[in-house]
Amino acid sequence: MIKVKIPSFCFTEQCYVLNILLGEFLGLEFEVSVHKSGFIEITNIGNGEKLTLNTDFFNQSHQGWLKLESMPVLPLQIWSPAKDGLDVNLVEDCIPVLYGQPGLIKKDIHWHINLDIFGSAFFMLSRYEELITRDRDEHDRFPANASVAYKSGFLDRPIVNEYLEILWASMHQLWPSLNRKVYKPQTFVSCDVDQPYDCTVETVPALIRACAGDILKRKKPFEALKRMNRYVFNKLGVYKFDPNYTFDWYMNVCEQADLKVVFYFIPSSVEPGNGCYELTDKKIIKLMRKIDRRGHEIGVHGSFQTYRDESKTIQQKAMLEQALIQAGIKQKIKGNRQHYLRWDSAITPDILDKAGFEYDTTGSYADHAGFRFGTAHEFRMWGWQENKRLKLKQRPLIVMECTVIDQKYMGYGSDKLAYYFINTLKARSRKYGGNFSLLWHNSYFKTEDDKSLFKKQLSDRVC
Repeated sequence: MIKVKIPSFCFTEQCYVLNILLGEFLGLEFEVSVHKSGFIEITNIGNGEKLTLNTDFFNQSHQGWLKLESMPVLPLQIWSPAKDGLDVNLVEDCIPVLYGQPGLIKKDIHWHINLDIFGSAFFMLSRYEELITRDRDEHDRFPANASVAYKSGFLDRPIVNEYLEILWASMHQLWPSLNRKVYKPQTFVSCDVDQPYDCTVETVPALIRACAGDILKRKKPFEALKRMNRYVFNKLGVYKFDPNYTFDWYMNVCEQADLKVVFYFIPSSVEPGNGCYELTDKKIIKLMRKIDRRGHEIGVHGSFQTYRDESKTIQQKAMLEQALIQAGIKQKIKGNRQHYLRWDSAITPDILDKAGFEYDTTGSYADHAGFRFGTAHEFRMWGWQENKRLKLKQRPLIVMECTVIDQKYMGYGSDKLAYYFINTLKARSRKYGGNFSLLWHNSYFKTEDDKSLFKKQLSDRVC
């Protein structure tokens, strides 16, 4: 049994991150008590060895909680654990130090890690910085380029897992009989159903506007003819000419890779900024039945307005639950992803927890792929409203296809550069037993290169 002694400040926050790192991630049993020292102390019952760790984050932050002065000082210091005789499974030999200082001090049976592992992990997992830094984009999203991870060049590294490896390497050298949890990495494929069909051919007025644009603005009369053709066939329930309706192909290629897909539906598009369908539409009901019949999951794609609205979030989950019941689908709604990845770390996790979701998978930046939470592992979220560990789990989203491909974001296109970048994130997710979570919209198979890139990500192969 591991015994952990912690300082008296920020008790709840320290217990939260101890539970995530030692409990959820390493699978260790431990007891926590408070002591007067300013360090975290870890001992193993029946052994004399002792490991202590720096607590700079909690020590500094409880005096200036959620204030600018509690943020990491940039540029960050760098540490090479190998130079201190610690053999650690890291992405690179050197690692950025968010809080604390570089170095490991060994004095007989007492080891001290200068790096503040637990405080730095809390900073990443709770998204502490997003409550301080007020930068937001046009959709009120915290952008990647405002984050410490982006500014310090480690957004493409699961730094919480790397910190955990440093902790484990130290503990295992002190107590070789300790065993940790063994993970089997998984690939999670998901689809946000924003536009299941070509929205421009849903109604006659929409068709006329789009065709007029094809002819007068874009000077492409042939596109207008193809659009009219889609209108006719879509009304007949034949979608082979609709570039958005890729669901059969989508499920086919995933099933061939022995993967199940989660399709997140927007429960209501009445308000602006959402889809062009309602759950009561006959063709949506038919689509959901097909998804269910083939064994795939259905979840909530919380509408543009819900990320700060508890009542709408609860209402929309109930709407999808009712739609499934009426369609004769017996699935239980488990997961959520917010439309446009809109997210407010100060309140959205609490809202989703109160709505009864088992997990959320919004956890990525729209403008840059990577490890927003510093990990690819699922973990129970921190609730800033309740100041406690929530039941809600975060399934971090590692890659959204348009983030990597689109010129307005990373601009890698669908060629080898995109493939290498995505595979690097996949490899780093699996390196620590984490999950590679990939979002690819049904409406984003614009070219054969897009389809090829998607299919390559479904395999177990990594570069």
